Amino acid sequence: MIDKSTIQAYINNFRRRLARFLKPGIGLTCLVHPAETGGAILEFKIGRGIENDDIYRPVSPTLGRALAGIEQSAFGGNLDGFTFAATNVILEEDRIILIKDASDSEWDDAAADRDVRTVVRDRTQR
Repeated sequence: MIDKSTIQAYINNFRRRLARFLKPGIGLTCLVHPAETGGAILEFKIGRGIENDDIYRPVSPTLGRALAGIEQSAFGGNLDGFTFAATNVILEEDRIILIKDASDSEWDDAAADRDVRTVVRDRTQR
């Protein structure tokens, strides 16, 4: 399982890097769905009046099980057999969902920069 301090450092870096692309008054709450094996899922809710807050959910046995507990439209069915590598991004109307594996390289400041660039690039191409 990824250490909570590593997750928190990543969230802080992601939020800091994304902030320059957000209008004033837009907040970013992160719901953290850690997994015993495989990494963690970070569900960022974005919007006006949203507090910059981080909420840690209970640890799930796998990333697939954690994803099954999140309302999203990208994956369906039995998610127990899913495995994820690197960082997978789901963009929805007011949410960014990052499914991150447990590799150290996915949790450093460079990864936060890379993930923000992916999100911003994807949003501007729509």
